Amino acid sequence: MKPGRRRAFVYLFVMSSGDRLGWPRSRTLDAVRRLVGIVCVGVLLASSFAGWTQPDQAATVPAGRQADNVAIITIEGDINSVTAFSFTRRLRLAEQGGADAIVVELNTPGGEVGAVLEICDAIRGSNVPNIVAWIHPNAYSGGAIIALACRQILVSDPATMGDALPVAASFGFLNAMPEAERQKVLAPLIAEVVNLARLRGWDEFLVQAIVSRHVELWWVRDRQTGERMAINEAEYRRLFEGEPVRDRPRLVSASAGGTPPPPETGPSPTGAPSEGFVPASPYLQGLAEDISGGVIEPATRRVITSADRGRFELLDYVCTGEGPIVLKERDLVYFGFAANVDAATGALKAFNSDEDIRAWFGATNIRRLDASWSEAMVKFLTNMFVRGVLIVVFVLALFIAMTHPGLLVPEGVAMLALVALLAPPFLIGMANWWEIAAILVGIGLIVLEIFVFPGFGVPGVLGLLLLFGGLLGTFIEDTPGGLFPDSPKAQTDMLYAVLTIVLAVTTSGIGVYFLSKHFGSLPIVSGLVLRDTIGKPADDTDDEFLAALGDPDDVGVSVGDEATTVTPLRPAGKVEINGRLVDVVAEMGYIPEGRRVRVVSVGKFRVGVEEVAAGPQGERA
Repeated sequence: MKPGRRRAFVYLFVMSSGDRLGWPRSRTLDAVRRLVGIVCVGVLLASSFAGWTQPDQAATVPAGRQADNVAIITIEGDINSVTAFSFTRRLRLAEQGGADAIVVELNTPGGEVGAVLEICDAIRGSNVPNIVAWIHPNAYSGGAIIALACRQILVSDPATMGDALPVAASFGFLNAMPEAERQKVLAPLIAEVVNLARLRGWDEFLVQAIVSRHVELWWVRDRQTGERMAINEAEYRRLFEGEPVRDRPRLVSASAGGTPPPPETGPSPTGAPSEGFVPASPYLQGLAEDISGGVIEPATRRVITSADRGRFELLDYVCTGEGPIVLKERDLVYFGFAANVDAATGALKAFNSDEDIRAWFGATNIRRLDASWSEAMVKFLTNMFVRGVLIVVFVLALFIAMTHPGLLVPEGVAMLALVALLAPPFLIGMANWWEIAAILVGIGLIVLEIFVFPGFGVPGVLGLLLLFGGLLGTFIEDTPGGLFPDSPKAQTDMLYAVLTIVLAVTTSGIGVYFLSKHFGSLPIVSGLVLRDTIGKPADDTDDEFLAALGDPDDVGVSVGDEATTVTPLRPAGKVEINGRLVDVVAEMGYIPEGRRVRVVSVGKFRVGVEEVAAGPQGERA
């Protein structure tokens, strides 16, 4: 229906309604005018409201970062292969769930280089381009590199990022790293952060100072364009007269120790865009060839020449180069790393809650993707110290199960300890089928050696070798570091794996000796051994217990006496000595009923015996 016809229809409808109600024609026309006025005012208000809200919302959240569905993936604590596995799983979950943006929330001291690079590769390879880092509140070492891999960096107050110098760590302690080994690890890290700087727009020299020591920098600004950048000493001398200013560096350098940076000799790199890598200091010049092979992003850094003299102004002396730099929240704003900055004042708008993240993206839905409890358990169980304890528990439980069969509890404990040793590393790729098979075959050969082929022959030796080799293999990650046995990481992992296993086996040996001597007197363990009370009065057991607490001399027991076992010794039981029943404890292993034994120790509360070996002609020795 055309607009003119619609208006005519409404007019006739209202007029006819007025006639039916008996209204005068003037009153009906007045009602028509009022109705039309109300409708017009409503239309104007609705259009004005829409005009106020839509432009304001579009201006608040730029289209480039606006996202309806935001997933927050947390990285908490030390970073290792379990962290990388968990992060990749959650990243794929966010992608499949339709996330428009992903926030990587960082609160970490760093961790293993291989795991950090794996996380960076996952971020760069994601099909969700809008991935930002949220430093809340600390991103040290590997956490800083992960932050640089993201499209933008959001920071809380307080916040800290930096100090990604490669170090050797074991059992939570930092160890000295030889310079040659450090440079082998440093080369791929420098290549990674340079690629990230060129990809994300970070300052190429500042990111090198985060990863390496001996990088001394100054901060300058182009008077014409306003561009700010970090320069090294050689570039400083091209731009300014006199000696470089070295008063009050803005950034604190983390302690790195070692020798001072080498002096600059000869011409320094010009930083031409055609070069694959531009070292920020002479210290990195020696690694330039190794680093260039890993730099794949095209160079974007401006070339500084003597022709630029007088065009730049000096803003700050950035760092001394004594160690890698550490940036606080105000420094992250000053050097252009933080994105959450007020455009009008240049001040930080700290992000301390999920609601701040929601407002940044203009999001409708925010979903946190934390590590699952199973991933946290795997991370705990793959800790070297925990694995050493599990080895001790497994060996002791296996010893009790083999020397005192039928108790069931030791068998169950040994099985649980073995599963806890093998399942977590198998799930994250630290163990393969051949390693698990070697461990199981090794245990089987040791059992055969003990029960089928007494002595210490080929099965026992082969079983020990297979068991040790299998356990050692489960400590080594199946990553690029583990694929190259001569790499510093692989050698370090191997050293500490061997040390952990040796210490665990030594501790187990001490525990086995202690158990063999005092099994019957241990409060909890001895309760697992059943005593023979069949056909005896109910209170007879108590009388025997009290008798056992008395002086053994009262029953005429002395070292060297021989007796016959009346009950099996597991290891506690009864023997007949001089026509009397005496409670004794076998010094080693299980002794069946009806065997000849000799008293080898007599104490206040304990009589120890050992089986008398048979002589050449069936006599007892």
